[in-house]
Amino acid sequence: MILQHAFGPPNSGGPVRALERLMSRLPDQEFRCERLQQFEPAGGINVGLLRRFRNEISASSPDLVHVRGLGNEGFHGVLAARLAGVPRILLSIHGTVRDLEYPGNLLRRRIVRDLLEPATLKMATHIITVCEFAARREFLAPYLNKFSGVVPNGVELPVLAAGYRSTWRRELKVSDDDVVAVCVSRLTREKGYLLLADALNKMPPLNYPLKLLIAGDGPDREVIERALGNATRARTDMEYSLLGQKNEVENILMAADFFIIPSLHENLSNALLEAMSFELPAVASAVGGNVEVLSRGGGVLVPGGDSGALGQAISRYVNDKDSRRADGVLARKVVKESYTALHMAGRLSEVYRDILHQT
Repeated sequence: MILQHAFGPPNSGGPVRALERLMSRLPDQEFRCERLQQFEPAGGINVGLLRRFRNEISASSPDLVHVRGLGNEGFHGVLAARLAGVPRILLSIHGTVRDLEYPGNLLRRRIVRDLLEPATLKMATHIITVCEFAARREFLAPYLNKFSGVVPNGVELPVLAAGYRSTWRRELKVSDDDVVAVCVSRLTREKGYLLLADALNKMPPLNYPLKLLIAGDGPDREVIERALGNATRARTDMEYSLLGQKNEVENILMAADFFIIPSLHENLSNALLEAMSFELPAVASAVGGNVEVLSRGGGVLVPGGDSGALGQAISRYVNDKDSRRADGVLARKVVKESYTALHMAGRLSEVYRDILHQT
């Protein structure tokens, strides 16, 4: 019996979406899984949350607790499992607060980085990462004896009917003459939207009109909207729309021509894999797991933080239909061969078996 911890409401990004895909793919004749769900941030050391977690874990009597996330939420999940006496606690590394370039409360960041994250790593009995980049991080070096391998994220491969793109463009009232680029993420500075605004501002005139659709919401929405507005106000060859939080983004991806992920740091983006599965080539910052995915093909990597290179890559896809279509076909092939939900479930099943069979 495996208790699956994740932070976030249903259909939210990252680990929650990965868990939803995983639960439908794990062999139920071998593993019985239940959820340890956390909907709201812990907000510091949350004794009430720890008590609830410990009680739920004790009532389930799991053989293994799988905790997703290294930060404050991961700390609560792992500590509660310890307090409940669980013998095996698997921690997935999806990111670290030490990467934040806009950390907000510096004192809180130091507490998480210097106290909570190391404590979480020490209390876990086993550790996995979602990409090779994360596995090589220096802060994990003291815990390599607990390392159980890399388990990449995976997405469901959609069925793409003939003419699907034109159909969904009509639904979204997008002209066939427009080139549609999509971003899907939380609206934070960390996701590189200010860099994207600077890139759009620097781009030379485009051969075709660019329509940028951004799905997501977050704490930096106002500053991001202001930056994008300033970048595009004087241009007649581009416009943008902030679509807000979308639980289902498939119709937006089906209407698009390419995907942009300008993040300042990244592990292995579910949004990137999902976009590529819809035959969307990607323009991505060369950070973290982006490099591992796109080194196989299916997009363009640009140096992290380089708005000029980002703008050039976007211009290339806007102006060159043949290039983006060829890269889009390759993008889906990369996902199909290495990053499906079935790949993820198969690899994680191997990890579970290894852990559960250890004496």
